[in-house]
Amino acid sequence: MGRHLKILLDAGLVTRRRAGRSVLYYRTPAAEALLQAQDRRAEYGADPGP
Repeated sequence: MGRHLKILLDAGLVTRRRAGRSVLYYRTPAAEALLQAQDRRAEYGADPGP
C-alpha cells in the first residue's frame, strides 16, 4: 500500500499529514478534478478505456 500512496503523492494527487502515530492522506484539488471528469465520462456513457 505504501508504494501506491508514494506514487500518488509524487504525482501530486494526495497530500499527507501526521496525526499522532498515524499518517492521513487527503486528495488534492487535482485529484478531485480527475475524479469528477471520470464521473462525467461515465455519466454520458463514454467508454472508460483500459
